[in-house]
Amino acid sequence: MKSFKLVGLALLWLGLVGKEHNQNPLFFELPLQIEDSFERIEMAELMEEGFIEPISIALNRDSERPLFYESTIRTTVCDDEICEIMYIKLYWDLVGDYVGYDTVATHPLTKFDHEPFTENDYSKLHELLNNDGSILKFKQKSELIDKEKIKASDVVDGTTGATALEIKDEVVEGALYSSYTLWHLSHSGKIKNMINEHTEKLYDSSLKNIFIASGRTGYKYFVIQRLTDQDYISDTDLWTGFLISDIPLAKKKILNNIPNLLLDKESIQLELAALFSSLDVNSRTVLLNKFQDAQFVYESAIEELSKNIYLMNKNQTNVFLTLIEGGLFKGDLLISNLKTAYNNTKFAYGYLLEDFIKNNYED
Repeated sequence: MKSFKLVGLALLWLGLVGKEHNQNPLFFELPLQIEDSFERIEMAELMEEGFIEPISIALNRDSERPLFYESTIRTTVCDDEICEIMYIKLYWDLVGDYVGYDTVATHPLTKFDHEPFTENDYSKLHELLNNDGSILKFKQKSELIDKEKIKASDVVDGTTGATALEIKDEVVEGALYSSYTLWHLSHSGKIKNMINEHTEKLYDSSLKNIFIASGRTGYKYFVIQRLTDQDYISDTDLWTGFLISDIPLAKKKILNNIPNLLLDKESIQLELAALFSSLDVNSRTVLLNKFQDAQFVYESAIEELSKNIYLMNKNQTNVFLTLIEGGLFKGDLLISNLKTAYNNTKFAYGYLLEDFIKNNYED
């Protein structure tokens, strides 16, 4: 996010006259400078009920690669009775995640009673749009205000003192409906799907490498979703690196998609077992279930998993015991780790081990 020092004067000027064409966007989070030389390619249009006109989505690219998507939007912002037209430019990255916005020349953003946005308002709006988990995601327009406290102004966004308490701190004060409309445009599932479908057509080894190196979670997940069995086999460093550093959803995706041909290798089983402690609780469950599906589980992997029995929940402990049931694995390290976990007073499920140890590892 650009600092107030960099954008403060520009924002104050925008509050009065709007955006000049040759200025950089107010907020733009990709590490690149927008250039006039970028090629702008109209990609698709989306028409929704209540829109004045179709929303046109365009891809920007330089001579080497695609860069980001944008749309200059003219739409209505309405409460129950009054509508006004809002002009704004929105930016998305190559997988449809919001990365910034800009005003349109001569059309600054305004609040109720035509009050122009302040510097803090512009920054607050970006903060809101940058939060894909905003409570606005779960709200209908009818839920935005407390209807028992309405004090109506004569313009849109003029319901003052009536904003529902749970969303008041998230939206721009005096721009409730604008905040709501823009958040849902920025995070529109239809727009995201359109962008993903278009990027899919452009996806190649070069873009894959750019996505991996970007550090952007959405880009890495895009790659993970498209890993083939051959990718898993030929580049174990790639997907094991994702397992160590990425989001739980990505880890589950990877673990579920590891091909059986690869899972049957002792080196892979041992590497996965060694990652157990670094995984989130749901990914640990997926990993143990994956071992259950393997044709054969190596003793080295079992011993490695046994080092972390004390981290397992009840279901995971039961799955692990199923893997070694019948005393098929009798290594001293495994038995020692089982007994250590059983005697660990902080391990809530040690009782599950008592009979198991007696039945399988004591004469």
